[in-house]
Amino acid sequence: MLTSLSTLASKLAGPLNALLRSNAAGYKGVNCPRGAYRMFLRIQILFLSSVFSVNVFACSFMQMLQPFEVVDGSGAAPDKPSFSVKKVHRGKDDGNFASCSDAGIITLKLDPEQNAGMGYIFEIVEGEFEDQLFTGEPITATEHYAKDGLYKFLWLDGSSDEQEPINIVVKIQAVSKTGEKSSPQLLNVSHPGVKKPWWKVW
Repeated sequence: MLTSLSTLASKLAGPLNALLRSNAAGYKGVNCPRGAYRMFLRIQILFLSSVFSVNVFACSFMQMLQPFEVVDGSGAAPDKPSFSVKKVHRGKDDGNFASCSDAGIITLKLDPEQNAGMGYIFEIVEGEFEDQLFTGEPITATEHYAKDGLYKFLWLDGSSDEQEPINIVVKIQAVSKTGEKSSPQLLNVSHPGVKKPWWKVW
């Protein structure tokens, strides 16, 4: 919706700017001085810009993961991966509609002894989750996070002071550059949830 409104604003801005450049004494059917009318149009443009460009301030994250490209060839299967759960961050309501407070993030850490240059496939095999965390395709961490072995998975947890528990089992397989897959690691990812503060009655 915000994108379409922004597009509308940009379409309207062109004609309004054209009117500003014109030498017309006033709008058709309106008897007003040219200077006053130009000021009126400027106010309109400023209003449209402020209303329809709200998406500029919307939440955004640095890219955390990227596709892992597999090429033709053959080779040995990679070692079984070794991930651990570093952190499960839950969404909350911070009162700011444009913030990222409603995002949940599961951070997994790869053992530094693991072979470099591998991609990984993640899949939920036990438990239920409210959103799609994994694509089923091999991925790797972006350079910024790969140096620390961090794999961050983002979902819309909801802008709420109360969150349900999480208890899932994730199957992880390493994928070599030529597409061979390792034996799977099964990793439990859990969180007790968040209860609404006792004092918050609304």
